[in-house]
Amino acid sequence: MSLSPAADALRGVSPDAFRRGFRHVPTVVTVVLFEQRDPALPTGITIGSFVSLSLEPPLVCFNVMKSARMHDTAVAAGNFVVHVLREDQNDLSDRFAMPHYTRAEQLEGLSLADGPFGYDVLDNALVRFDCTLDEVHDAGDHSILVGRVVDVVEGESGRPVVYHQRAYHAIGDHVADSSLEGDD
Repeated sequence: MSLSPAADALRGVSPDAFRRGFRHVPTVVTVVLFEQRDPALPTGITIGSFVSLSLEPPLVCFNVMKSARMHDTAVAAGNFVVHVLREDQNDLSDRFAMPHYTRAEQLEGLSLADGPFGYDVLDNALVRFDCTLDEVHDAGDHSILVGRVVDVVEGESGRPVVYHQRAYHAIGDHVADSSLEGDD
C-alpha cells in the first residue's frame, strides 16, 4: 500500500537530497567556544548555521547535532563565544571540526585572549559575539541554541570565509549595494 502524494510530501525529502540541495547555500564559518572543565573533551565546535535572530533583545542562534561530542557541553553552557572567521582562518574551521580532538589539541599553538566568561577565546577573529545562553529548542536530530549577545568585539578587518559546495571560499566581488534601509 503506497502513501498518498500528500502523505509522501509530509515525510520530506531524503537526507541525501536535503544535503545536496544545501551544498548550494553558502554559510559563514564560525567557531563557537564553551567553558570546558574536562581536558579530554573539546572546548569548541565549527558551526555553519550561525544567524542573527532578533535585534530587541539582541539574539543569535545556531544548531548542534545531538550526536555531536560537544552537544551536551553546548546545551548545558551558561554562555558561549562565537568567532566569525576571516578568509585566512579556514584552518581553524578544520581544527574545531575534528570531534576526537581534546581541548589542548584544539587550542595548541593558537593566539588566545582572555575571554569575558573566564575561559580563553580565539584572538583576532573577524568579529566575536559574546553570548549568554537564552534558550535551547529541540529540532529533530539537532538542538537550536539561542544566545543573548552581551558584547560584540570586532577584530582585524577582512572578509569572512564561507563554506560552499564542500569547500572554503572568500566573499568575491561587490555586486551591488542593498536597496534595504537600515540593514546593518
